[in-house]
Amino acid sequence: MGEARVPLHVVALRETYADGHQDRWALLTTEDFADPQQPPRDYARRPKVEEGYRQFKCFYDLTDFHSRRFNAVMAQVVFVMLSYTLRQWQLWTANRRCCRPASGPDSRPTRGHDPYVVIYHQHAYAQLPLVSFTREVLELEAGPRKKALAQIHRLEKSFLTPLQNLPPP
Repeated sequence: MGEARVPLHVVALRETYADGHQDRWALLTTEDFADPQQPPRDYARRPKVEEGYRQFKCFYDLTDFHSRRFNAVMAQVVFVMLSYTLRQWQLWTANRRCCRPASGPDSRPTRGHDPYVVIYHQHAYAQLPLVSFTREVLELEAGPRKKALAQIHRLEKSFLTPLQNLPPP
């Protein structure tokens, strides 16, 4: 076995549950940390990140990009995913700066991880909290609401249909 070229750090964890049983596990990281509770806090964000990507993959319309070149399609998907990641990071850091958690018995949890819907049109975008976007859609008149629902059905069907005849990379 080869030697690691970067230092590795391990945090050993033990979780005790109400019924008395314990889970013991460890996190291995290349990040040097002073606070041993930081890596578990960082790791706890993983499910939210994965859910964000799941929603992105399921609901971001990549179907309008038509190319017969596998590399062109992959480059488009990677670019969209990178721009999504950058936008999520911008939202996260902006929220972190302006919405510091309050402390004290009457403090409420911050809403810094609420999902947002970003709508792009030409060279501009609007950023709406998911709940506001949902309200806006529900308040549409019957005609536009029906049109939006038909588009969602098309998107849902295309996401649930396996891709055919993909050449290997």
